[in-house]
Parts: sequence; C-alpha cells; structure tokens
Amino acid sequence: MSCRNEFHSLVVHCVKKYFFAFLSNIQLHRLSPHHLYIELLNLPKDGKDALKLLNYRTPTGSRGDAGDFAMIAYFVLKQRCPRKGQLTIKQVNDILDSISNNNAAKRRDLVKKSLLQLITQSSALEQKWLIRMIIKDLKLGVSQQTLLSIFHPDASELHNVTTDLEKVCRQLHNPSVFLSDVSITLFSAFKPMLAAIADIQQIEKQMNNQSFYIETKLDGERMQMHKDGDVYKYFSRNGYDYTQQFGASPLEGSLTPFIHNIFNKNIQNCILDGEMMAYNPTTQNFNYRHASVCLMFSMVNNQKLGHEMLSKRYEKLNEIFTPIEGRLQFVPKNQANTQKEVIDSLNEAIDNREEGIVIKDPMSIYKPDKRGEGWFKIKPEYVSGLMDELDLLIVGGYWGKGLRGGMMSHFLCAVAETPLPGEKPSVFHSICRVGSGYTMKELYDLGLKLAKYWKPYRKRDPPFNILCGTEKPEVYIEPCNSVIVQIKAAEIVSSDMYKTDYTLRFPRIERIREDKEWHDCMTLDILEQLRGKACGKLATKHFDIDNDEPQGKKPLDVSSDSWDIFLGSQDCSLQIIICI
Repeated sequence: MSCRNEFHSLVVHCVKKYFFAFLSNIQLHRLSPHHLYIELLNLPKDGKDALKLLNYRTPTGSRGDAGDFAMIAYFVLKQRCPRKGQLTIKQVNDILDSISNNNAAKRRDLVKKSLLQLITQSSALEQKWLIRMIIKDLKLGVSQQTLLSIFHPDASELHNVTTDLEKVCRQLHNPSVFLSDVSITLFSAFKPMLAAIADIQQIEKQMNNQSFYIETKLDGERMQMHKDGDVYKYFSRNGYDYTQQFGASPLEGSLTPFIHNIFNKNIQNCILDGEMMAYNPTTQNFNYRHASVCLMFSMVNNQKLGHEMLSKRYEKLNEIFTPIEGRLQFVPKNQANTQKEVIDSLNEAIDNREEGIVIKDPMSIYKPDKRGEGWFKIKPEYVSGLMDELDLLIVGGYWGKGLRGGMMSHFLCAVAETPLPGEKPSVFHSICRVGSGYTMKELYDLGLKLAKYWKPYRKRDPPFNILCGTEKPEVYIEPCNSVIVQIKAAEIVSSDMYKTDYTLRFPRIERIREDKEWHDCMTLDILEQLRGKACGKLATKHFDIDNDEPQGKKPLDVSSDSWDIFLGSQDCSLQIIICI
C-alpha cells in the first residue's frame, strides 16, 4: 500500500474533527521517543531491536529508512502489536491529549501509561502514523499549508494569526462559512509580525525615500502579553504559554505583580507584543543574551489597531501605561532620513555590543506572521567583513533525517590545545555543533570527502584526543583525516555542553578551508583572546560606506569590572522586563 493510501486509511476521516487539534499539542519528541519505546517494550538495551531504535539515523541498508524513526519503530512493533487496532478516533485523540498534558506537567509515568495503551490497542501501521503525528514529521511530501487549504480556503490565514489549530477546526468546520475579517483575539496566541533583512545599500529605497524610525534590536525573547482586568496571559513567539512563570494575576508571577498598577485606569484590556529581557538594576542595563526584535501592541479596550499606522500606534502607547524602569518601558527610537544615519546607528550598536538595529516605516501597519512589510533588521553578521570568523576542525558528525537521511547533516567542531612551538596539536576541545550555511551539493561533497573516515563514537570508550562536554557526536573522525571549516557566528557564549566551556551563537559554515591543513585550526589561546576582545561579540569592525570596506572599531568606554557585572555576576540580581 502506498504511503498516501496508508495515511488516507487512518487519518482522512479525522482531519475535520481531530487531526489538527491533537497535532498542535503533542511534544513527545522532547521525551526521546526511542528511549521511551525501548523501556515500554522491555527491550534489552544491547539487543538488536533496541539498537535499531537508538541508531535510527544510521544507514543500515538500501531501504532508505535512515532518519525515519516511525518506520524503524513500525518494524520493531510489527511482531508485538495486534494486527488490527481497537481504538476509535475519539479514543486516540483523548490519549494524545493525555500525553500532551502529562508531558507538559512532567508526569513521565502517565505519559508512559498512555503510550502503552496505544501499543497494546493499535496496529503497527496505525502506530507508525501516530508516531509521525506526535513528533510532527509526517513525511508525506505535503506541506501544512496544503492540508489547511484542503480543509478550508481560509484555514491557513486563520492559523497564521492564531497558531491555534483547534480554533481553525471549530470556526471553519463548515466549508460554506468564510472569514470576513481574520483578527487577533484576546487570550489567543498569534504569530507576530517580523522584520526582514535589510539591504544597507538600498535602505533609503526600501523606506520609499521617506523618513523612518531606527531602534535598537534588543537581544531577548519575543513575547506577547494579553490583559483583561486582573487576568493576564503571556505567549512566546511560537505560541507557548508562559503565564505560570510571569503571572496570571497581580498576586503571582515574576512580572505581573510589578506592572499591574501602571496601566491607566481606563484600560480594561489590551495586547502588547514586545521583547522580554533580563534587566540589571545595578547597572541599569539589559542582559543581552538571547535573540529577537522589539515591537508594538495590537489591541486596546477591544479595539483592534493592526490597521493603524505605526506612527499612530506609537502615539497611543502613552495612553495605555506609564513606563517603569526595569519593568515595562518603551524602546527609544530615532527618526532618520539617510543611509548615513543608518550606518552610524549600526556602528554605534557594534560599539555598544548590541545585536543590531531595526528600521521601521512609520506608515506600516501590523501584519501577523508577515516579514518585511515595512520592518527591516540589520545585524553585523549580515554585512560582509564586519565579523571575526573562526577556523574550526570537524571532529564529529550526526546522521541526518528526511532529505538528509543517510548522510551527515550536522558536525561537531573543535579547537586545538595550543601545541609546543614546532609541533602539531594532538588534543582537541569541542566548541559547537553546526548544521547550516551550506547547500545540499556542498553537504553531499563534504560527506563524500569524509565518508570513509567516520567511526562510531562510544561514550564508554571515547577517543583520547577528542574531548567533549555533555554534547557527544554519533560518529567521530581522527583529526588528521578531517578538514577545517570557516565558521561565522554572532557571539561566543558560555556553555557547559562543550569542552571549551563556550559555544557559538548562530554558527554557520561559510566555506571549507581547502588552503589549510587540519593542524592549522584555531587554538584555545586564540579562542580566549577572541572571546575577551569584545566580551564575546564577534563584530569587530565599523562599516564605512565611502571606502566600502570595514574599519576598526573603537573600544567600549566601560571598565572590565562593571562589564562583568553587566553580564551578570553573583552579586547582580536580574529582573524581567518587557519592552514595547
């Protein structure tokens, strides 16, 4: 039976009732499903079937199953499950809801109980598709947008706004009903508006040769706050609920009790879309350690303001709340007209060790789940020549899945211990895992170059010359058989996952250094110098439009002691702030 026919026989009748609802809630992939199934089936840990599940990404034959956990599980379950399933769609949905809820509550015992019910009452074929739904990897060759368009012409648009598949099913179950106005609603998460990458050479044209706003690109977590009287909810960019952490009422949480009384008396409800930051009250600085962009608000007192111009929404902000330092405040903005002002702001952000800048069109309106509709971002790593790049040695690999199945898709990179003069390095320390920056052809060519040198990595008997932290590769390669890759990244940050105690933020491969031998990779000494050069930031030069090449940047005017406190010493208490 073909893949599509299998899927049709199991799912087609539940698409309009349950499929989208439970598909959006399950998070089993966070629980390492291969370990769960080994435990539930009582498989010997060193047995043939257990090793199949554990090493599901490793190519074993010509079937092309590598990276397809559901298919591997199907063959393991085939001799252990009933030939015909006994569960109705409603029962399956209830079990998956139970898995989702208990997973969120960290009730592993109850998650296992629900999975065991699926194993004992479902066929192997049914479980193959249920596993694919649970880990959100259907392998149909059909996109989510295609499925949504089959369900209802307006389904994709509504889901883009609300990120709530259950709401899509409930509101659009009747194909004769259409949405006249897809809108943001209170206490329902939505996908926020995003900024596209700007072309610094064409920025005036992108702003229609009109004046524009320049803001600092804050380095926090994108968050939206929904308020109705004394009731609050917080959602992340991806729709995850953080209300328990920040506070559902003025009586609880790390933020709500401190901001409830700053809203103007006439504000009954509102939705704020902004940036959640860590704030240091001692230095009065933000703790720039995460990533996203700072935005606006979209509803006040049941009045939806998405179609209002940005300039008008800024004016209305002062009517909503009174800013309080370190809790809830506005992001300063400058009005500008020229490319030079953009370049000056970018260079200033580099000097201040900030993530970058955001350019906004005052005439733009708020469009959920849209990117680049009048909002643009510029980060140093987007501009050629502004970043220090690292020459790292590939020492480990990870098998891919999907289109990358059967080949290495990610690599573990390392730096060398500094050798004695005249000698080659002999020991290497892991620093990051990288899986982007190359095309499929480049990945394929690199895979061919290294294929015959990969060896299984055994945690109980690791190679003596490749030192890892908690992050272990699936396979390793002897350094003398490997290649150096040039890595571009935003920042060097602390991490206990790698042997260096550091890792790279947003690493990507720029190119393979065919001109360098394996022993010419970066050393620990050079890494430490680079980390101390700009407090870990890898943007080291100014952009000069006249010379069209980067210039050296000026030193930051701050003592090393106060900078350590800014990064968060033990004496520094950090508070939470959401910036609008």
